[in-house]
Amino acid sequence: MARPAREWFNDAALWIAVALGFSIPISTALDGVLVVALLLCWAASGRFREKWAAVRGNALAIAPCALFLLYVAGSAYSVGSTSDVQYALGKASRLLLIPGLISLQPGKRYQERALQAFKAAVVLTLVLSFLIWLGLMPEGVFAERTHFNPVVFKLKITHGVLMAFGAFAFALQAREAADLRSRMLPALLAGLAAFNVLFMVWGRTGQLVLMALALYFLLTTYGRRGLLAAAAAGLVIGGTAYLVPSSSLHLRAQATIKEFEDWRAGKPDRLANTRLEAWTNSAQIVRKHPFVGVGTGGFGAAYAKQVEGTSMPPLGQPENQYLLTTVQLGVVGLAALLALFAVQWHRASQLATRRDTDLARALVITMVVGCVFNSFLLDHTEALFYGWLSGLLFAGLRPREESRA
Repeated sequence: MARPAREWFNDAALWIAVALGFSIPISTALDGVLVVALLLCWAASGRFREKWAAVRGNALAIAPCALFLLYVAGSAYSVGSTSDVQYALGKASRLLLIPGLISLQPGKRYQERALQAFKAAVVLTLVLSFLIWLGLMPEGVFAERTHFNPVVFKLKITHGVLMAFGAFAFALQAREAADLRSRMLPALLAGLAAFNVLFMVWGRTGQLVLMALALYFLLTTYGRRGLLAAAAAGLVIGGTAYLVPSSSLHLRAQATIKEFEDWRAGKPDRLANTRLEAWTNSAQIVRKHPFVGVGTGGFGAAYAKQVEGTSMPPLGQPENQYLLTTVQLGVVGLAALLALFAVQWHRASQLATRRDTDLARALVITMVVGCVFNSFLLDHTEALFYGWLSGLLFAGLRPREESRA
């Protein structure tokens, strides 16, 4: 007997979710095609009552939906233009990927395939990055990439963040390996990925994320006794990377210190001090609109008004997700964002395996740290990666009734 068409569409949606694991670190254009295809297959697969039941019974799914609804409400009073509001809503809609994937109920098999696809993309990126760094890549293949900053498919921040998370994922694989032989390859890949972030690529955010994930890994692997080991390892690795004059960590640390000193001295260096100026001006906007903010997509207009009559340039975002959310949606929006992260951290303990728990909490750490220096929910790859992996991992969350029991 032939399978119903809706089952074919459901399977296609799940395979598209797997393909996203490979495309997210590599191709923004392919991401767009896959997301549209995923939406179409999700709609064509039907069974909306079952999907709604899966979302309703999931203890996490309501949190991203609530945050998105705040963005929808914020569009009603936004000081931004119609195009600004539409742009911001489009970016916020990636949060709906979480309940969308949960409703598909991918199961362990598709989750594993998706994670393997992500790891394959990380390995490909890692190999190409080393080839560029060693000068072995033919000229013209990646024209804008150099051995001084050997990023491949993405910009340095995104490259560093995804590589740091990849290092953590391989470290978990090595930890759970049954024997020494099966542990060697993932351990090697974890080490090479960490080296890539610390010594090769110039992204400071990736370096901070890597350090935070390394600390978490040591604590969860060795318990409280691992705290001293984590501190010692951090001092040795971080100190070594910093003391090597040619390492990316040393160069970026020196650049950070110089930027802060120039900002404190009031030097008119726009490129170095824009982020610090953006944070200061954003805080001033929050003071004027503390509770519900200036509305969805209203940051640009509010910031332009704040710097009007000064030499400071207008900006579209402050390179800080917490400030961006608070400017747009006030302390209500900030509370909703922090609640989303807190619920994920708490509910991660209810996932099926220790590895899933650690991956889910590592994703929260990545977002919490990265959002301090970037507007990750506004950035294509970071936001899509967050929604994609959250949906896949938390689709395996036990129902509320089972959790209470």
